[in-house]
Amino acid sequence: MSRLRPPIRVLLAEDNRDLAMAVRALLDAEDDITVTGVVGCASELLDAALSTGAEVVILDLNLDGGSGVAAMREVRESVPGVQVVVFSGYDAHDIGGALRGLCDAEFVTKSGEVTLLFDAVRRAAARASAAVSGA
Repeated sequence: MSRLRPPIRVLLAEDNRDLAMAVRALLDAEDDITVTGVVGCASELLDAALSTGAEVVILDLNLDGGSGVAAMREVRESVPGVQVVVFSGYDAHDIGGALRGLCDAEFVTKSGEVTLLFDAVRRAAARASAAVSGA
């Protein structure tokens, strides 16, 4: 099957290293997704987003060294069009207040099926493409 577009570039922000490596392996096994970087603390997020050219950031809200939401706001100001998939051990109802700053973010619980994460990344990438093309 030929690809219509290059693989979706994903930056994974997750402070649990074992989980990050497992999620990375699952994402990289998908033909249309590639993980361009993994960070474990909030202070690394902006530099990684700038250097990896990520279209989508998979974001754990509880990163080492600070708030994942605050770090993501900084990324959004510096990297136009980047999209967010919040990846949390909490459900959306429990963290609704934190998500207000990321109102158009996808949300996937860590306890959900991995296909939900794949689908969320693909939807977010479609939004990123639309933002870049001005659609």
